[in-house]
Amino acid sequence: MLEKIVDIILNYVEPDDEITPDTRIKSELGMSSFDLVCFGDDLYDEFGVKIGADDFRRCDTVGKLAAYIGANC
Repeated sequence: MLEKIVDIILNYVEPDDEITPDTRIKSELGMSSFDLVCFGDDLYDEFGVKIGADDFRRCDTVGKLAAYIGANC
């Protein structure tokens, strides 16, 4: 699941460093609010889990996001 999330992230950003479970989605990857909305839609299409703004605030790293999706799909 983590690899698929990273693949989706790479549709929006070109990070300088490797994306790890500890990578912060907004602050380290620089995803804009619009990118996050589109990213959330892509995650829904892939995993069937709706990710809203509050969820992104709680799941601020790639690993936390993967755990959240895993627990809710």
